[in-house]
Amino acid sequence: MRNLVGASTVGDCLEPERQIPGNGNAEQRTTTGLLVFRAIDSRILFQGANQTWINRDGQVVTRPNNQRLEWEGDRQLMEALQRGGHIVYFRHGPTDSTQQDSDPNNLANCATQRNLNQAGRDQGRMIGEALRALNIPAGTVRSSEYCRAKEYSQLLFGSEPQVEPSIVLPDPLPMPTQQQNTEAFRRLLAQAPPATSNVFYVSHSPNIRQAMNVDLPVEGSAAIIRVEGGNPQLVARVLPTEWAPLAQALANR
Repeated sequence: MRNLVGASTVGDCLEPERQIPGNGNAEQRTTTGLLVFRAIDSRILFQGANQTWINRDGQVVTRPNNQRLEWEGDRQLMEALQRGGHIVYFRHGPTDSTQQDSDPNNLANCATQRNLNQAGRDQGRMIGEALRALNIPAGTVRSSEYCRAKEYSQLLFGSEPQVEPSIVLPDPLPMPTQQQNTEAFRRLLAQAPPATSNVFYVSHSPNIRQAMNVDLPVEGSAAIIRVEGGNPQLVARVLPTEWAPLAQALANR
C-alpha cells in the first residue's frame, strides 16, 4: 500500500502491525497517518490527516476521511441495517471495577451489582444517537436482567427492554443451567427478524461466545448477525467508537 500511495505520502512506519481486538482489523501507525487492514471487506487503507486512500483491486481510490464510497464494506453494512432483517448483539458498556456482583439471586437490586460507570453511560448515549442518526430500525429489544445491561439498553433505545432469561450472565450459574440457557438463546438466534426491522440484544460477552463462538472483548462492541435458513451467521463486529463516524459518513453521502 505504501508503494501504491507513495512513500512520501505514507511516511515511515512507526511500529509493527497491530491486531485490533473486537473487529478483526489490523493497524500500523506511520509518520503521517495510519495504515489499516479492514476486515469487513478485506481492503487496505491509508488514512492521512484529511484524506483516505483505498486499495481497490490494485488501484488507489481517495476520498475525504468523513465520507464513505458506495462499495465500501462498512457503508454497505450500515445500509443493510437500515433495511432491516438482522440481529444486533451488544455487549454492555464499561462498568465500575470497584463494584462486584454479590447477589446473583436478586438481580432487581442494582446496589449488589457491577454497574455502568460514567464512561459506559456516555458511550450508550453516543451510540444511541448514532443509531437514530443512521435510521436503523429497532424492532424487539431484549436485555439481560443485570442492571448494567438494562441501563445500557435504555440509553441506546430510550425505552425499557424486554428481559430475556436465557441471556443472564452465565458465570454464577451451575453448568446444567448454563447449557439450558445457551440452547434457549441459540433457538432465539435461529429466528430470522422481520425483513424491515432488526432485533437487538444487550447482554454480556460469555453468552454470545457460548452460543456462536463470537468474541466481544471490548465493552460496548456489537456483533451483527444474519439468519439464513435458521442458521445465524456473523456478518461483522462493530466497535463502540465506529458508530458515530459512520453516522457522519452516511450523512455526507
